[in-house]
Amino acid sequence: MIGDIYYSIGILVLFSVLSTILKFGKIYSIKEWIEKYEKVIGRKPTKKDYRTKKEYSISESNKILSVFEMIWILFGLFSNSWYIFLSFLILSSLLNILIKPIKWTIAYKIIVFTFILSKMSLYLYLISNHFFLHIETYNVILNQIFK
Repeated sequence: MIGDIYYSIGILVLFSVLSTILKFGKIYSIKEWIEKYEKVIGRKPTKKDYRTKKEYSISESNKILSVFEMIWILFGLFSNSWYIFLSFLILSSLLNILIKPIKWTIAYKIIVFTFILSKMSLYLYLISNHFFLHIETYNVILNQIFK
């Protein structure tokens, strides 16, 4: 019952990631602008500093959806698929550290977009596995490692 509620919320997270994919270019551009603005001005931009109201709206909604997604992932650490969520958090942190030197390059953009697509695929698997597939992923992984 609790798992059904949790993974139903995961469907909303899945849609938020899909939204991020569909608006990737715009979100990427806004994040790049924010970082450059902070570097030049020395503070975070306020609502009136954004180039358009739409950019401010996209930026704020992306922040809110990211926080919502992170909370969902953290609660995932208490699910039966905790090892997947923990692996995802570790991989995400390592990736952020490793690609920092190439920030705002085309390679960075490709890596981030690929990561978001992978994240969406992982969430889709977790949700469909809970509701339909019922694969014991942990045992499958162990069998592949110790084969």
